[in-house]
Amino acid sequence: MLSLKKEFGEKEKKFDRKKFLQIVLISVTIGFLFSSAIRIWFIFPFVPETEEMSPAYPKGKRIYISRFFRDSSLFLGDVILTEHPTQKGKVVLVRIMGKSGDQMSIKDKVLLRNGIPENQEKFSFSLQFKDARPAFSQHDSNRDNLSNLTVEDRNYFVLCDNRDDCLDSRDFGPIPFEKILGKVF
Repeated sequence: MLSLKKEFGEKEKKFDRKKFLQIVLISVTIGFLFSSAIRIWFIFPFVPETEEMSPAYPKGKRIYISRFFRDSSLFLGDVILTEHPTQKGKVVLVRIMGKSGDQMSIKDKVLLRNGIPENQEKFSFSLQFKDARPAFSQHDSNRDNLSNLTVEDRNYFVLCDNRDDCLDSRDFGPIPFEKILGKVF
C-alpha cells in the first residue's frame, strides 16, 4: 500500500511561475523560428497582382508556393512562379503547357502541342479570352499565331490562363528550369 504522507525533510512543491514562463518563452521562440524557416525555405505565400491566371487564381487571392520541386515533378498543367526573363525583379505566375521535346505552335489562338489542339486534351482548368477580336496574323504578332517551336531540354513552354492580359512564352520563349522559383502548392 502506498503512503501519501510526506517523508521527513521533504518540502511541498509549489508552482514555480518563473520556470513556467521560461518554458513558455523557449517554446514560443522555437515555434517562431521553425515556422519562419518553413516560410523562408519551404513554402511561401504569394498574392497575384494581376488577372493573368483568372479565374483559377484571381487577383488578390493568397496562394502558397512550394520551393521544393524537381524537374521530374513538374507536369503539364502545373502552375509555377518564375522570374520574368526580360524584366529584372518581376515574377510571373504561369501554367506549364509544354515540356522538353514538345513541338509547340499556335494557330488562331489555339495551342497545338505535338500537333494536338489543347481543347482535345483533358485539362482541369479553363482558358479565358477577354477580347472578341479575331486572331492577329503571324506577321503582326506571335501571340495568336506562332510557328513550330521545339522546347529544349530542361525548358518549359508556359502560358497564362487569361491569355489576352499577360506575358508568357509567346512573348519571351520557353522558360529554363533554373528561372522557376516555385510550384503552386
